[in-house]
Amino acid sequence: MKPSATPTKPYLTPTEVAEWMMVSPITVRGWAQKGLLQAEVTPRGHRRFRHEEVERFARLWNPSGNKGPLRILIVDDDAGVTGFLTELLADDEFNTVVDTARDGFEAGLKVHSFLPDVVLLDLMMPGIKGPEVCRQIREMPGHASLRVIGMTGHLSPENEREMREAGAERCLPKPLDVPELLALLGLAA
Repeated sequence: MKPSATPTKPYLTPTEVAEWMMVSPITVRGWAQKGLLQAEVTPRGHRRFRHEEVERFARLWNPSGNKGPLRILIVDDDAGVTGFLTELLADDEFNTVVDTARDGFEAGLKVHSFLPDVVLLDLMMPGIKGPEVCRQIREMPGHASLRVIGMTGHLSPENEREMREAGAERCLPKPLDVPELLALLGLAA
């Protein structure tokens, strides 16, 4: 299903909603758990979303959850990357607040203190690697629906699969495609 295509089925699975909204199924489940996106449960315990409900949510949804500035945490050990992304994303044109972390350990602390809406997470860092950081973020109480977008200078199908299995909604190659990143963050005009 193309992300821009509107599904025509009366009920959608979490995966179909995720493809439509261009997020991970984990994010969709988080929205449902928080009551932001209403779901019905089948007799076997599977969530299904009414087409009309997904359309309503899609019209209202924004990456910051309609609660003010988009809070972005950039996690990368490369000072050049964090500097570039900070300068790009903290621009007055966007309604954002940006913070950085140099490694996975600092990222864990900042997820609790900074309370980001989105984490831009490098895959290859010293110490704890990106997929493990992503898994740990997903396991933190209250952060299961936090958007995590992976970044790597060595994108491969294996790296991408590992990040998505860890809970990232996307994995972007470096150097980053700025228009794609801005669109993914909901900051494109």
